[in-house]
Amino acid sequence: MTTLPVKKVVVMEDRAQVERRGTVALSGVTKVEIEGLPLVAVDRSLKLEVKGGTLIDAKFERRWREQPKGGLPADASALRTRVKTLEQQKLAQGDALARLDARAEVYATARADLLRAISELAGFGKSEGAEWKAQLGTLSTKEAALDEERRLARQALAFTDLRHQEARVALGAAEEPTRRVDCVLALTIEGTGEAQVRASYLVPCAVWRPAYRATLTGEQVQVEAEAVVWQRTGEEWDQVELLFSTARPTLGTSPPTLVEDRLYLRAKQEIEKRVVDVSIREEVIQTAGETTGTPEMPGLDDGGETRLLSAAGATTIRSDGQPHRVALFSFEAKAVVERVCPAELSSLVFVMARFPNSSGQVLLAGPVDLIRNSGLVGRAQLKFAAPGETVKLSFGNEDGLQIVRDTEEKVEEARLTGRRTTTKKVQLHVSNTRTESMRLIIEERVPVSEVKEVEIQVLTKECAPAPAPLTKDGIARIELDLAANATKTAKFSWELSAAAKVAGV
Repeated sequence: MTTLPVKKVVVMEDRAQVERRGTVALSGVTKVEIEGLPLVAVDRSLKLEVKGGTLIDAKFERRWREQPKGGLPADASALRTRVKTLEQQKLAQGDALARLDARAEVYATARADLLRAISELAGFGKSEGAEWKAQLGTLSTKEAALDEERRLARQALAFTDLRHQEARVALGAAEEPTRRVDCVLALTIEGTGEAQVRASYLVPCAVWRPAYRATLTGEQVQVEAEAVVWQRTGEEWDQVELLFSTARPTLGTSPPTLVEDRLYLRAKQEIEKRVVDVSIREEVIQTAGETTGTPEMPGLDDGGETRLLSAAGATTIRSDGQPHRVALFSFEAKAVVERVCPAELSSLVFVMARFPNSSGQVLLAGPVDLIRNSGLVGRAQLKFAAPGETVKLSFGNEDGLQIVRDTEEKVEEARLTGRRTTTKKVQLHVSNTRTESMRLIIEERVPVSEVKEVEIQVLTKECAPAPAPLTKDGIARIELDLAANATKTAKFSWELSAAAKVAGV
């Protein structure tokens, strides 16, 4: 028996690839058994490389472990030895209590026989009162002593059972259960001297997910990227080179089947020529990061481009099923910090930070802990960001700024053309109770038309202050400068004009 230490582990979405390396001594055709492998190792994934010898055969073998005499291995810990000792003590006390119970049954039978003999002799007219009294007294004394002995035996057994349960709980929390089946890697190698052996295989019961910590200090943002690892493979990864991959080995590689997609033309119906049916709907803006260069958000679940990240140094991951946080990389960047309020949805003002991803690495989608001077302010979801792409994060709300929003809507219809015009006016009452001046950005939504029969425009002359030009998604940004302990009112107005044949708005 020999061992090959684990040197490198690549953790994937739902499994891991383990690599062991080491040397073995050869003398002709040598059979080598490498112990300590996990029972869940995937046989068909085994890959061997041997330098200095010729590999003849390699396979995993699973065997029943031989139980040592006494039930404990020679290297058993003190806690495991205590559990075994208490278990044997429980068996001995249980046997002793069973013997006492058997004696109690004998005494009960003797009392029944004595009482029956007394009744029979009394029926024949024989009276031996003194002797009967002495016999009953002796039997009662022995029964009383036996009852006390049985009571003490039950009490001792209950106490030992309690200590045994406590020791088992402590053992379960401190140590892994002893495996009854072992897995070994059986190799047959031909050669002389020493051979370099490299073995790799897949194991399930291992998973990782990205996590981040973002700290905002003034206009500087520090981002720390970590990998959260869980593994219950049955083997210890002690001071190994740890890598994290977004590959999915279980995902099929066959191309999708092509099916027919037929398009048909038909003439417009009369009602379709006279009426344009439209509807107002809510759309979620789906982009990766702040730019639109990435149409989809690659990650662990979408089959995007495979990424490989490395841990900062040698790492130890125990097979306990608990989360282990492993540092990947960190970077600092200068941020553009704004106080933004989506007044239509919330009256709170949020601290928004935009900064470039200057790490040189991709930022995979994952949870991010947000930290400011006051400490942890919440948790958000970080979207995928390529190197150099702008990242946007919200660091909680800003105390001391409050907004009250009032709306007014008016609908008019032209008598000659039938054109309907809907005008919406918004008043935003802003107060700053802080002792320093603040710059605030209010975001208002404006509908975006997809048909030429519906026109939408911002009434710039009725807005105070004038908003920035609308984005392609219909977001208007209103900037306000607020002095300390001051209030201000902003006005925003837009109109929607629809032709007479438009229905639905």
